[in-house]
Amino acid sequence: MPNLKWYWHRLRAMGPSELALRLRKKLFEFSDAKPPQWPELDLEHSVYPELPSVFKAPDSLLEAVKNDADRISSGKIRYFGHLDIKVDSPPLWNRDYQVGIDVPADRVSFKLDHRELPFGAAIKPLWEPSRWYGPVRLAQACWLDSNKKYGELAIEWLEDWVEKNPPYFGWHWTSALESGMRLIAFTWIDAFITAFESGAVGILGDRLTKIRQKILVPHVWFTWRHRSFGSSANNHLLGELSGLAIAISRWSNLSEFGPSLERLSKMIERETLIQFNPDGGNFEQGLNYHFYSWEFCWEARQALDVSGALREDQRDRIDNRLLQAASYFKNVQVSSDPWDYGDSDSAYVLPWFLKEESAAIEWYQWLVGQSEESIFYHFIRGDFTECIGLPHPAPVQSGWKVFSDTGFLVKESNGWKARVDVSSLGSGSMAAHGHLDAQHFSLWLNGVAMVIDPGTGDYHGNPVLRNWLSSRNAHNGPSSESVSLAKRKGLFLWCNIHPQPLWTFNGDILETEVRIGGSAFSRTIESFFVDSKDGWLVRDSFEEKLGQLGSFSVRWQFPPHCKVDPIGELSFRVESNSTVMIVELGEGWSVVELCNPDDIGKSDNMDCIVSPCFMKTDYAPCLKLSANPGGNSDFTTIFRVG
Repeated sequence: MPNLKWYWHRLRAMGPSELALRLRKKLFEFSDAKPPQWPELDLEHSVYPELPSVFKAPDSLLEAVKNDADRISSGKIRYFGHLDIKVDSPPLWNRDYQVGIDVPADRVSFKLDHRELPFGAAIKPLWEPSRWYGPVRLAQACWLDSNKKYGELAIEWLEDWVEKNPPYFGWHWTSALESGMRLIAFTWIDAFITAFESGAVGILGDRLTKIRQKILVPHVWFTWRHRSFGSSANNHLLGELSGLAIAISRWSNLSEFGPSLERLSKMIERETLIQFNPDGGNFEQGLNYHFYSWEFCWEARQALDVSGALREDQRDRIDNRLLQAASYFKNVQVSSDPWDYGDSDSAYVLPWFLKEESAAIEWYQWLVGQSEESIFYHFIRGDFTECIGLPHPAPVQSGWKVFSDTGFLVKESNGWKARVDVSSLGSGSMAAHGHLDAQHFSLWLNGVAMVIDPGTGDYHGNPVLRNWLSSRNAHNGPSSESVSLAKRKGLFLWCNIHPQPLWTFNGDILETEVRIGGSAFSRTIESFFVDSKDGWLVRDSFEEKLGQLGSFSVRWQFPPHCKVDPIGELSFRVESNSTVMIVELGEGWSVVELCNPDDIGKSDNMDCIVSPCFMKTDYAPCLKLSANPGGNSDFTTIFRVG
């Protein structure tokens, strides 16, 4: 649980408006501890969402959705896009299936702290089934496969959820983001099953009619009254508003218990412009949150546009920002071997994919027009450029694409792709999802990741791992024990935050610097072509005081399942997926240590641990370099083609 110091630092991060909103939140919690008795509401649905003809669905899509529906029907669901979990059918909604623990849900939600569950359980595994991804997939299969049994099971799961989780009671009513995501899921479940029955009143239609009343009004009321606020870009609020916009666009009478569509259109526009910088980068500084936030904005924009609530100028502003955001993602990510940066989980909004584990990549492939690789997106949405148009190209300096608002630079040359982080720690006064990754250098060769970001790990379950993966020493920017770039004071709370790195070009050389008081971490990066060998030269230094060099370290982290072998006193051969890179070190490094997982043991040591995606860890080799300035200051690293 947070201690008094945490509360003090968190209070300092609040502004006057947040303090006022927290007072309002307490009043609403007191009022809603006994939920009101809502009247029956006429829930006649509109034309939103409009579904394409099932007869145009490709065979590969039909097969993938049916296979997933059969897997879900057998009680096998997938957490976080990669973790296969066996559950009951319907799931025990208050069980953490990862650790096999049932969590009591016998209290009003406003008296529960979802950050601290009893008996070693965690909230993310508890919430994952209740995002209703499983019922959405079942409803898709009901519609696409014309198979009633999938629709029956989807409704059975929802009926059980409603019975076991009455409004504002238990863990699933502790977050308005979760209720907002359920609104999105239920809107599409309803649309798929209604389309399957072609509007006729049948057994599924009767059950849907009853469950609409039980789900929609309490969820709209809760999501609107208990919507999020805070000291960050707040993709929670974005998700909540999107859920409201999507549900109210389908059932307009729901606005009696929430906001009007006109008000939502203004708020969605505002939040879209907050979430994404003018150059398209996500303000939260987490790359998978870029995908997650974009999906919220896009789904809400679609709903509001169909409902007629968006003015043309609003739609243009939203579209322009989402277009830049899509372009940013295409430029900084690598679809063949993706590695995120910053602090983000593996969330998605809707299952518009063939495979959960490649959700963000299938979205990427939709953006670039690869219809065979993004079949579901193209089926449900059409071609991306026809939907929204073409972006403004990123400015280019010395061959680098520059995203100065977000703080990233990308360069592609002769099979290489380099990504350099010159961003601030994170968004807002809390820098909630920030990592100490300033000056971090990521590198791909022929589409294969060779130098990587260490990843996120987990939010709640393993604080030691979380703190390590977000630390300066886990990233490859120059680091010194004598200077702190920031201090973590809580789960999503940093203080004493370093300033944004300075950067400039000296000819073709990229120069970066992080200044802390009288100290400065410097890194220069340049690409070269020598003797038919392309590569990169990275030069690092640390000025402890003005004019006085200090000791520092650099850590080069390689991807999992690669092999690193010394081929000389200061050179190494790195092989990953049949791609070979040579690493050559300058003579100034006082200590050079190659760490291999098999050599140091995997159980206790953080040196070789990485996180390819949320709540997944793996082990990979790394090089640890130490510099003690003396006669030789050749603190360089060369990466070249093997």
